[in-house]
Amino acid sequence: MLQGSVAENRRSEVEAHIHAAIMNAFCEMMRRSGLSPIEVMGLTAQAVGTIYREVAEAHSGPDCCPCGWQPHEIDIGMLCDSLSRAARRDRRQDLRLMRVAGMA
Repeated sequence: MLQGSVAENRRSEVEAHIHAAIMNAFCEMMRRSGLSPIEVMGLTAQAVGTIYREVAEAHSGPDCCPCGWQPHEIDIGMLCDSLSRAARRDRRQDLRLMRVAGMA
């Protein structure tokens, strides 16, 4: 298991990579499909659910992946909570979106 800032850096790198890949695919599908943003987002969420199911299946049964991870029912709730938190992130906490108050 990774320790402290090394793990945080690794998680940030992974998050940034996944964000860029999904954003690129999202924008491309918006451009090509003519579907509404919420339709494409819904399909994106379905794809994440399908990926979870496929990974869970690969980690279940007698010939499962040897990494040791085991899927649990609670995982789906955790994924839903993650989506909800990210979608409702308090914009006031994002320094990039705050109004500049003065000059230093």
